Amino acid sequence: MLDLEDIFGQDGPLARALTDFRVRHEQLRMAQSVSAALAARESLVVEAGTGTGKTFAYLVPALLSGVRVLISTGTRTLQDQLFAKDLPLVCAALGRPARVALLKGRGNYLCHYRLGRADAATEQLSLVDAPPARPRAMLARIQR
Repeated sequence: MLDLEDIFGQDGPLARALTDFRVRHEQLRMAQSVSAALAARESLVVEAGTGTGKTFAYLVPALLSGVRVLISTGTRTLQDQLFAKDLPLVCAALGRPARVALLKGRGNYLCHYRLGRADAATEQLSLVDAPPARPRAMLARIQR
């Protein structure tokens, strides 16, 4: 079994899968931090500049961990890129298939405000022009 240093190394599976792959020490450090946080079931906040390789630095440990992971993106463009390009590439490079789901739209969104309202209300909350949402059920599925 390969470790993160091998995977992100010059002769690793990512280098073989990507012709323009280059070793980035910051990417490896981020991947190690993500891996440790997943193993400890802790939260982690990482700030990294452009060109660090953030996407693969969190996808690789997420796939290797075997646990359910929720990835939220700031834009639909990045969400589409993760789903259609990056995830299949990393899965193929690692030889690890993954079950993934792509959720878009306000009906799949849960924030602290809506969760608090759901706790206080006995009825389901809904967004304007969206089907009724079940915040607790969504949260329970994420935590599994």
